[in-house]
Amino acid sequence: MSKYMVVPAMIVVMFVGLVPLFAMINYSVQTPYAVENVFVGFGNFLRVLTDQRFLDSLRRTVIFSFTVLALELPLGLMFALLLYEKGKLNAVISTIIIIPALLPPISIGLLWRLLIRGSGPIGQLAAIFFPSYNPFQNAAHAYYTILAMDVWHWTSLITIVVSAGLAGMDRNPILSAKTEGATRWQIFRHIELPAIQFPLVFVSLLRLIDGLKIYDEVLVLVAGGPGLTNEYVSLFIKTKTVEEWLVGFGAATSLFYLFIVLMLCYMLLIVMTRGKGVV
Repeated sequence: MSKYMVVPAMIVVMFVGLVPLFAMINYSVQTPYAVENVFVGFGNFLRVLTDQRFLDSLRRTVIFSFTVLALELPLGLMFALLLYEKGKLNAVISTIIIIPALLPPISIGLLWRLLIRGSGPIGQLAAIFFPSYNPFQNAAHAYYTILAMDVWHWTSLITIVVSAGLAGMDRNPILSAKTEGATRWQIFRHIELPAIQFPLVFVSLLRLIDGLKIYDEVLVLVAGGPGLTNEYVSLFIKTKTVEEWLVGFGAATSLFYLFIVLMLCYMLLIVMTRGKGVV
């Protein structure tokens, strides 16, 4: 009987997820909300593949996503291992580290916009040690600021997930390994890392998806600028669909990007599990 209790939740999820998907598929082969709605078939998808602005935003988004993942995963793992031992100080530090993950993305964007402005703490420090720092006019400065903001925001999530995996691990093999004279690296490599493989894979996929759909923080911080130098796919789709009212083209772009996200997640899953998957 208990297995049927999840049916209402499945119905809601299917309604929330599938109905917009079917609507998007319908829009992608037409020119809805235009002067004349015309069936164009795969015409919108061909426009997506030849749109240089989209291709630039796609390249930018993929590079950004894997960069933040490469930075956040080791940092989160390191913090989780450092805070693994119980203690009052570690409990306080853990609480402080967790706070950024509890804040919504748009609040993070607003917070960092205040921090990096000329009168903000980061802006004032930059004026002393790096006078040329100007993320509102320099594309490279804006990009590195977005990287720092994302790492500050989401490293704590990786720390939480990995810490949960370590907390549920059997410590007897570790005690036995220490008795036998195993080094810290050997314990981590052969005991701890295999035990937290699933949490690592899960949080890596989660962070990759979050990175690929980054929107709020960049929109609030630099609005994809200066110019289009930090425009990511989500911002591109918003501009085409909401501002330029190219709904069919935006729907086709969303579907094409959905396929890319699924493929990238599948590739990451295969690499991290060495082809075994999560089953």
